[in-house]
Amino acid sequence: MLFERVNVEALAYTLPPQVMTTAAIEAALSPLYQRLGIRPGWLEAITGIQERRFWEPGVAPSDAATLAARAALDEARIAASDVDVLVSSSVCRDFLEPSVACLVHGNLRLKSACLNFDVGNACLGFMSAMSVVANLIEQGACKVGMVVAGEGSRVVTESTLERLRRPEANASTYRDNLATLTLGSAAVAMILRRADDSRTGHRLRGGVFQAATEHNRLCLGTETGMVTDPPKLLAEGVALARRTWDQSRVELGWDHPQIAEYALHQVGKANHEALIKNLSLPDAKALRVYTGLGNVGAAGVPITLALAVEQGRLRTGQTAALMGIGSGLNVAMMRVDW
Repeated sequence: MLFERVNVEALAYTLPPQVMTTAAIEAALSPLYQRLGIRPGWLEAITGIQERRFWEPGVAPSDAATLAARAALDEARIAASDVDVLVSSSVCRDFLEPSVACLVHGNLRLKSACLNFDVGNACLGFMSAMSVVANLIEQGACKVGMVVAGEGSRVVTESTLERLRRPEANASTYRDNLATLTLGSAAVAMILRRADDSRTGHRLRGGVFQAATEHNRLCLGTETGMVTDPPKLLAEGVALARRTWDQSRVELGWDHPQIAEYALHQVGKANHEALIKNLSLPDAKALRVYTGLGNVGAAGVPITLALAVEQGRLRTGQTAALMGIGSGLNVAMMRVDW
């Protein structure tokens, strides 16, 4: 899909105050490590994650998303009454119902005519929501849209640590729950606006989405746990990314020389390096955010983009590639000419 009338008006993120180091997680698992003969430091060595963050107890996904949304409104200098559509895209939810978007809508006191709903697509939720809002703008159905994601990993991490500290926990239990120990927390919001009204030149050009849903049970998550098959998930995800990249070169009209920065979904060291190798991405152009944040779900790609801009890695007039692999399996790649 291609867009001709959509700009990124603002991009803002908020990070939780509490830090949980990987060393602290391994210390909590010392009885299991001793039984399995695992040396402290192994988890950080294979994941590359040094720490992740937690919200204070009681902070819900909608609360976190609201913080980022307010920051985005301030950055864009847009009143809440100007927002025509709000889409929440986080993996985490406050409740089964109402939607997270409904709660954020109420927190922000958006106008009653502002369309609001959730889009769920695992770690690709934010990019999927961007495409929905961009299409609405492209079709003239709205002028200003906001996408938010508020992710929190405290409950699932604490539940997993409790499970792994049980006497019956073994090597298989640890392997199945390993990916859960990489999860972090964060919130992010993006405002998309009709290009004719925009104060920025940050043009969202389009996106390519591919699915391989025959692999839809390689990562199964609940509020208290996530069971994965890491080797197969990585292999099939990268293979799908290869096919998506080949398609994107045709549909989005780009290749490595034109791309200044790659905003990759931040899973961990193995995933990051496998994608770089398979797609021949320049390592220096792919910011590693997972080291200090872990896997922050749907917030990963937009936060990486925001940090790349903040650090001067992406400047006005340059092109960024947003790339994500989500359990399911799904892959998304989007082009932003900043």
